[in-house]
Amino acid sequence: MTETATRMGKRATGITGLDEVTRGGLPSVGATLVAGQPGAGKTVLCQQILANAIHAGQGGVFVSFEESSQQIRRDASSFNWGHLLKDGDRLQIIDARPQPGMEAAGSFDIDGLLAAIGARSQSSNASWIVLDGIDRLLRLQPSAGQAVEQIATLDAWCQQHQLSLLLTAKLYTSDNEQQAYLEEIEYLLDTVLMLSTDLVGRRLNRRFRIAKYRGSSHVTDELPMVMDDNGLHVPFGEAQASATVPVSQERLGTGIQRLDKVLGGGIHRGSTTLISGLPGTSKTTLAASFACAAAARGELALYLSFDELADRIVRNVASVGIDLARHLDSGHLRIVSREAWRSLVEVHFIEVLRLLDEFKPDVLVIDPVSALLKAASAETPYVAVERLLGMARARGITSVITSLSEGDAPESESTLSHTSTLADTWISLGYDIRGGERNRSLSVVKSRGTAHSNQVRELLLTNEGIDLADVYQFGSEVLMGTARMQKESEEASLKRQRQQEQSRREHELQRELEQARSRLNNAQSEAQRLEQELEIERQATTDSQQENKQHHDHILQRRDSGKRSDGDKQ
Repeated sequence: MTETATRMGKRATGITGLDEVTRGGLPSVGATLVAGQPGAGKTVLCQQILANAIHAGQGGVFVSFEESSQQIRRDASSFNWGHLLKDGDRLQIIDARPQPGMEAAGSFDIDGLLAAIGARSQSSNASWIVLDGIDRLLRLQPSAGQAVEQIATLDAWCQQHQLSLLLTAKLYTSDNEQQAYLEEIEYLLDTVLMLSTDLVGRRLNRRFRIAKYRGSSHVTDELPMVMDDNGLHVPFGEAQASATVPVSQERLGTGIQRLDKVLGGGIHRGSTTLISGLPGTSKTTLAASFACAAAARGELALYLSFDELADRIVRNVASVGIDLARHLDSGHLRIVSREAWRSLVEVHFIEVLRLLDEFKPDVLVIDPVSALLKAASAETPYVAVERLLGMARARGITSVITSLSEGDAPESESTLSHTSTLADTWISLGYDIRGGERNRSLSVVKSRGTAHSNQVRELLLTNEGIDLADVYQFGSEVLMGTARMQKESEEASLKRQRQQEQSRREHELQRELEQARSRLNNAQSEAQRLEQELEIERQATTDSQQENKQHHDHILQRRDSGKRSDGDKQ
């Protein structure tokens, strides 16, 4: 923690979210009033600021009007930073509890207190002064005017010595006189922080609000405040990170080849994918496939489960060929199981941020995000989810979240978590109930920046893994399961019948063709015989004609010879 130099001068507190909502911290000089109901966290807030200051090499003075120094250190030891308050050189504790009779006498030596604070602050190199329980001090003053004057003296003294002063006071709605004192002090001081408590689902819920902060911009909303082993946090006060990672065009595989094809090659790195559906539609199985694919690529995957223990998830998805165990052993996968109903949603939010800082995953799976509805909180879980996904996106983390669908109708696509608008890709799982059979279906409702398929496909879970069946459309319907098998069987039977009929017809045509060819061969043989006979006849005719001609010529020759002989005789 370092001192923040701003125009009005601020000192960082080191508390998660508080420095963000105050735009840098509390005033570096002068007083800040921390008022609230009993148990709201006033003392812890001041102690944690002192512990952070000591950790940064600074010091502090803690003036208690209610507890001894032993009680203060004992109570602080329950926090992870409690050991820092045991440093007697850096932290000076002044026991200023009123002695018996002082309240009746109505007197308190403020000058003596300031002298003690001055001496202790110099020896400890203090930057922070805490007066815890000034309501006890106010009771010692005979009038509201004198009480306000005492506080003004403390504020002026701290400004003169360049110290940050924290004053804590309890708010009692039934004590009108004390309330009047505090109202006067609220008007006097520049900075007032209000802490409150209420019961939500029978759980204590702490709230934080900056009532006033003169000369500085600040968040005016009332915000949830969480206390855990690390102290106080203002989870939703942390600045929403702007996009620090460039938009990626890289596609990441889902572990399901056909789903990657449906999504145009996979999902974009750094995007948010929502998987919604009714119970039993394989949301967890699909999410586990995403995580397994990321770990197989050598990336770090954080799987946050709000429904199942880690070993049950590993066992269940192994039945469909998804081996998470080897990735757990390699360290590329971490599964964290949390029971949503055990904590406020703000506590879950802080724990997830802590896991992101510690593990630094490339892929975050939250299964199911709708379980956060079980977490009692005055804040709706949607704010926590929106902020969480925004921070993951700013870090370049690819997020996959699952959510129950709203309502019992299988065709319903609205989700209980109402996170569909936050998702870049929305995969809807459902049931196709037909003929007494329930089959799982998958469709892509949207996928920004992707030319994706709009067809509903059957989701198949096999021993070898998850797969998508090819779309089987009959008329205007897409058939799945037994209905598809029956229709495929009918079509196969008709196809066989058509093939058999075609084969029979081919054989018949072949036989007729062979018969025709046989007749053609016989005709050709007969034609050849007839041609031969015709040729013989023609040859016989030619020979006969030649013989006749020769005979005729012979007769003529003989006649000519006879005429010449008669002439000679005469």
